[in-house]
Amino acid sequence: MKNVFNEPVVADRYDDWYASDFGKKVDAIEKSNMLNQLSHIPRANMLEMGCGTGHWTEFFVEQGFKVTAADISEAMLNHAKNKNIKAEFQPIDTEVIPFDDHQFDTVAAITMLEFVDNQQKTLEELCRVLKPEGWLILGCLNADSELGKQKNNNPTFEQAQFYTEKQLIETLSVFGQVHYSTCLHYSPNFEILDNTPSAEKFAGAFMLACIQKHA
Repeated sequence: MKNVFNEPVVADRYDDWYASDFGKKVDAIEKSNMLNQLSHIPRANMLEMGCGTGHWTEFFVEQGFKVTAADISEAMLNHAKNKNIKAEFQPIDTEVIPFDDHQFDTVAAITMLEFVDNQQKTLEELCRVLKPEGWLILGCLNADSELGKQKNNNPTFEQAQFYTEKQLIETLSVFGQVHYSTCLHYSPNFEILDNTPSAEKFAGAFMLACIQKHA
């Protein structure tokens, strides 16, 4: 799969979206959802794979995690390293993670699985480096949402592999108990419908799954 995030022009513009009014609203909804899920997860050492420009890295550090952040895109990592985030950044391939078994208390990957060549191999690697009873935190994009239905119109997402809610939960349940929530209910015109009566008519685009690994 072509990794669009390897392109410097994409990396240079990535954070601009979060600075827009729409991006700020999306970010606030996603992080509110994430905070609810993190309430029962101990703050300890975390491996964040697919950290990109460090947007979620900064959030996890602010929440008290000691973060090792990694991405395969040097262009994205360069931006992350320039933000003075108190985290360690490394260039790492998700399918060959260079850490020992059971090294991290928490492993996170936010909208990363959609862009890897082998999702199953990546999940196995994420769980391999995670301690027994540790927490895997995954943010994934929903194939059944309006974003998923229209992804072929977006050059960033057209080659990405989205999960459905059912596929995601079934895939992750072999690793441990899945705590699942969703948000960002878009209309076909990408109006954000969260906290409105119309939200339930549309699948949430952002699926958040927190899995406590089997002992």
